Amino acid sequence: MVQVFWRYLYLIGVQSAGIVMLLAALAGGGFVLSLQATLPIGLTTTLGLLAAFMVKVLGVLFTLLVLAARSVTAICTELALLRANGEGPIQLLVRPRLLALVVAGFILYLYFVLTSLLIGALVSNGTFDVWEFAQIVSTLQPGLILLGMLRTGLLAGFGLAVALRLSVRSVRTLDAVPRAVANGVLQAIVVMLALELAYQLVAAIGSPVHNSAGS
Repeated sequence: MVQVFWRYLYLIGVQSAGIVMLLAALAGGGFVLSLQATLPIGLTTTLGLLAAFMVKVLGVLFTLLVLAARSVTAICTELALLRANGEGPIQLLVRPRLLALVVAGFILYLYFVLTSLLIGALVSNGTFDVWEFAQIVSTLQPGLILLGMLRTGLLAGFGLAVALRLSVRSVRTLDAVPRAVANGVLQAIVVMLALELAYQLVAAIGSPVHNSAGS
Protein backbone atom coordinates (compact mmCIF):
# COMPACT_ATOMS: atom_id res chain seq x y z
CA MET A 1 0.00 0.00 0.00
CA VAL A 2 2.85 2.38 0.77
CA GLN A 3 4.40 1.87 -2.65
CA VAL A 4 1.04 2.42 -4.33
CA PHE A 5 0.56 5.64 -2.34
CA TRP A 6 3.92 7.07 -3.43
CA ARG A 7 3.40 6.01 -7.02
CA TYR A 8 0.02 7.72 -7.19
CA LEU A 9 1.29 10.77 -5.35
CA TYR A 10 3.87 11.11 -8.11
CA LEU A 11 1.33 10.47 -10.87
CA ILE A 12 -1.14 12.99 -9.46
CA GLY A 13 1.01 15.57 -7.69
CA VAL A 14 3.94 15.76 -10.09
CA GLN A 15 2.48 14.90 -13.48
CA SER A 16 -0.48 17.22 -12.93
CA ALA A 17 1.75 20.13 -11.93
CA GLY A 18 2.31 21.31 -15.50
CA ILE A 19 -1.34 21.87 -16.38
CA VAL A 20 -2.07 23.36 -12.95
CA MET A 21 0.75 25.87 -13.35
CA LEU A 22 -0.36 26.68 -16.90
CA LEU A 23 -3.89 27.42 -15.74
CA ALA A 24 -2.48 29.44 -12.83
CA ALA A 25 -0.37 31.53 -15.21
CA LEU A 26 -3.38 32.22 -17.44
CA ALA A 27 -5.59 33.03 -14.45
CA GLY A 28 -3.05 35.28 -12.74
CA GLY A 29 -2.01 37.15 -15.87
CA GLY A 30 -5.57 37.50 -17.14
CA PHE A 31 -6.83 38.72 -13.79
CA VAL A 32 -4.21 41.46 -13.57
CA LEU A 33 -4.67 42.57 -17.18
CA SER A 34 -8.44 42.76 -16.81
CA LEU A 35 -8.18 44.79 -13.60
CA GLN A 36 -5.68 47.20 -15.10
CA ALA A 37 -7.85 47.64 -18.19
CA THR A 38 -11.13 48.28 -16.36
CA LEU A 39 -10.35 49.85 -12.98
CA PRO A 40 -8.16 52.89 -12.18
CA ILE A 41 -6.37 51.27 -9.25
CA GLY A 42 -2.75 51.17 -8.24
CA LEU A 43 -0.30 48.32 -8.54
CA THR A 44 -0.37 47.47 -4.84
CA THR A 45 -4.17 47.23 -4.81
CA THR A 46 -4.17 45.12 -7.97
CA LEU A 47 -1.73 42.61 -6.56
CA GLY A 48 -3.58 42.52 -3.26
CA LEU A 49 -6.82 41.68 -5.04
CA LEU A 50 -5.00 39.07 -7.10
CA ALA A 51 -3.62 37.39 -3.99
CA ALA A 52 -6.97 37.38 -2.21
CA PHE A 53 -8.91 36.04 -5.21
CA MET A 54 -6.43 33.27 -6.02
CA VAL A 55 -6.08 32.12 -2.42
CA LYS A 56 -9.77 32.22 -1.54
CA VAL A 57 -11.52 31.23 -4.77
CA LEU A 58 -9.71 30.31 -7.96
CA GLY A 59 -6.94 28.25 -6.42
CA VAL A 60 -9.42 25.74 -5.05
CA LEU A 61 -11.74 25.70 -8.07
CA PHE A 62 -9.12 25.26 -10.78
CA THR A 63 -7.19 22.65 -8.83
CA LEU A 64 -10.36 20.65 -8.17
CA LEU A 65 -11.28 20.71 -11.86
CA VAL A 66 -7.84 19.44 -12.86
CA LEU A 67 -7.97 16.69 -10.25
CA ALA A 68 -11.44 15.65 -11.38
CA ALA A 69 -10.67 15.67 -15.08
CA ARG A 70 -7.34 13.90 -14.84
CA SER A 71 -6.92 11.98 -11.60
CA VAL A 72 -10.46 11.02 -10.60
CA THR A 73 -11.06 9.79 -14.14
CA ALA A 74 -7.91 7.66 -14.12
CA ILE A 75 -8.58 6.16 -10.68
CA CYS A 76 -12.23 5.41 -11.45
CA THR A 77 -11.27 3.75 -14.73
CA GLU A 78 -8.60 1.60 -13.12
CA LEU A 79 -10.78 0.47 -10.22
CA ALA A 80 -13.80 -0.13 -12.47
CA LEU A 81 -11.71 -2.41 -14.69
CA LEU A 82 -10.39 -4.26 -11.67
CA ARG A 83 -13.91 -4.72 -10.35
CA ALA A 84 -15.19 -5.91 -13.72
CA ASN A 85 -12.40 -8.49 -13.83
CA GLY A 86 -13.27 -9.70 -10.35
CA GLU A 87 -10.08 -8.54 -8.66
CA GLY A 88 -10.16 -7.30 -5.09
CA PRO A 89 -10.79 -6.50 -2.39
CA ILE A 90 -11.43 -3.12 -3.95
CA GLN A 91 -11.51 -1.37 -0.55
CA LEU A 92 -7.81 -2.08 -0.02
CA LEU A 93 -7.03 -0.70 -3.48
CA VAL A 94 -9.00 2.48 -2.84
CA ARG A 95 -7.24 3.67 0.32
CA PRO A 96 -3.73 4.50 -1.01
CA ARG A 97 -5.18 6.14 -4.13
CA LEU A 98 -7.64 8.20 -2.10
CA LEU A 99 -4.93 9.34 0.32
CA ALA A 100 -2.58 10.21 -2.54
CA LEU A 101 -5.32 12.31 -4.17
CA VAL A 102 -5.92 14.24 -0.94
CA VAL A 103 -2.21 14.95 -0.37
CA ALA A 104 -1.72 15.88 -4.03
CA GLY A 105 -4.61 18.34 -3.67
CA PHE A 106 -2.69 20.14 -0.92
CA ILE A 107 0.42 20.37 -3.09
CA LEU A 108 -1.27 21.38 -6.36
CA TYR A 109 -3.20 24.14 -4.61
CA LEU A 110 0.10 25.66 -3.48
CA TYR A 111 1.47 25.30 -7.01
CA PHE A 112 -1.51 27.19 -8.37
CA VAL A 113 -1.43 30.04 -5.84
CA LEU A 114 2.32 30.68 -6.08
CA THR A 115 2.37 30.46 -9.89
CA SER A 116 -0.60 32.80 -10.30
CA LEU A 117 1.01 35.37 -7.98
CA LEU A 118 4.34 35.09 -9.76
CA ILE A 119 2.85 35.59 -13.23
CA GLY A 120 0.51 38.32 -11.95
CA ALA A 121 3.44 40.24 -10.49
CA LEU A 122 5.35 39.82 -13.76
CA VAL A 123 2.46 40.97 -15.94
CA SER A 124 1.58 43.91 -13.70
CA ASN A 125 4.72 45.91 -14.45
CA GLY A 126 6.43 43.97 -17.25
CA THR A 127 9.46 43.02 -15.18
CA PHE A 128 10.14 40.48 -12.49
CA ASP A 129 10.81 42.09 -9.14
CA VAL A 130 11.85 39.59 -6.47
CA TRP A 131 11.20 42.09 -3.69
CA GLU A 132 7.73 42.86 -5.00
CA PHE A 133 6.89 39.16 -5.21
CA ALA A 134 8.23 38.60 -1.72
CA GLN A 135 6.02 41.42 -0.41
CA ILE A 136 2.95 39.84 -1.99
CA VAL A 137 3.72 36.47 -0.46
CA SER A 138 4.38 38.05 2.95
CA THR A 139 0.89 39.61 2.96
CA LEU A 140 -0.81 36.23 2.52
CA GLN A 141 -2.56 34.92 5.59
CA PRO A 142 -1.24 31.46 6.50
CA GLY A 143 -4.66 30.50 7.86
CA LEU A 144 -6.36 31.18 4.52
CA ILE A 145 -3.72 29.23 2.63
CA LEU A 146 -4.05 26.29 5.01
CA LEU A 147 -7.82 26.43 4.66
CA GLY A 148 -7.52 26.45 0.87
CA MET A 149 -5.21 23.44 0.98
CA LEU A 150 -7.58 21.55 3.24
CA ARG A 151 -10.62 22.37 1.11
CA THR A 152 -8.88 21.28 -2.07
CA GLY A 153 -7.56 18.00 -0.74
CA LEU A 154 -10.61 16.98 1.26
CA LEU A 155 -13.13 17.95 -1.42
CA ALA A 156 -11.14 16.03 -4.04
CA GLY A 157 -11.05 12.98 -1.80
CA PHE A 158 -14.75 13.25 -1.01
CA GLY A 159 -15.60 13.63 -4.70
CA LEU A 160 -13.64 10.49 -5.52
CA ALA A 161 -15.31 8.59 -2.68
CA VAL A 162 -18.75 9.59 -3.99
CA ALA A 163 -17.85 8.52 -7.53
CA LEU A 164 -16.59 5.15 -6.35
CA ARG A 165 -19.58 4.61 -4.08
CA LEU A 166 -22.33 5.59 -6.50
CA SER A 167 -20.95 4.44 -9.85
CA VAL A 168 -17.82 2.29 -9.82
CA ARG A 169 -19.12 0.04 -7.05
CA SER A 170 -21.96 -1.18 -9.28
CA VAL A 171 -19.70 -2.30 -12.16
CA ARG A 172 -20.01 -6.01 -12.96
CA THR A 173 -18.95 -6.27 -16.62
CA LEU A 174 -16.46 -4.55 -18.90
CA ASP A 175 -19.30 -3.08 -20.96
CA ALA A 176 -20.44 -1.09 -17.92
CA VAL A 177 -17.06 0.55 -17.29
CA PRO A 178 -17.32 3.57 -19.65
CA ARG A 179 -20.76 4.63 -18.40
CA ALA A 180 -19.76 4.09 -14.77
CA VAL A 181 -16.60 6.18 -15.16
CA ALA A 182 -18.42 9.00 -16.97
CA ASN A 183 -21.16 9.09 -14.34
CA GLY A 184 -18.63 8.89 -11.52
CA VAL A 185 -16.53 11.78 -12.77
CA LEU A 186 -19.64 13.90 -13.31
CA GLN A 187 -20.84 13.09 -9.80
CA ALA A 188 -17.43 13.95 -8.36
CA ILE A 189 -17.37 17.33 -10.14
CA VAL A 190 -20.92 18.20 -9.05
CA VAL A 191 -20.24 17.25 -5.43
CA MET A 192 -16.92 19.11 -5.23
CA LEU A 193 -18.20 22.29 -6.84
CA ALA A 194 -21.47 22.24 -4.89
CA LEU A 195 -19.65 21.93 -1.56
CA GLU A 196 -17.17 24.65 -2.50
CA LEU A 197 -20.01 26.93 -3.60
CA ALA A 198 -21.79 26.27 -0.30
CA TYR A 199 -18.61 27.19 1.57
CA GLN A 200 -18.25 30.42 -0.41
CA LEU A 201 -21.86 31.37 0.27
CA VAL A 202 -21.50 30.71 3.98
CA ALA A 203 -18.25 32.69 4.06
CA ALA A 204 -19.86 35.58 2.18
CA ILE A 205 -22.84 35.63 4.54
CA GLY A 206 -20.69 35.35 7.64
CA SER A 207 -18.20 38.02 6.63
CA PRO A 208 -20.55 41.05 6.98
CA VAL A 209 -21.83 39.69 10.28
CA HIS A 210 -18.28 39.33 11.57
CA ASN A 211 -17.32 42.79 10.40
CA SER A 212 -20.39 44.43 11.98
CA ALA A 213 -19.78 42.60 15.24
CA GLY A 214 -16.17 43.75 15.27
CA SER A 215 -17.14 47.37 14.72
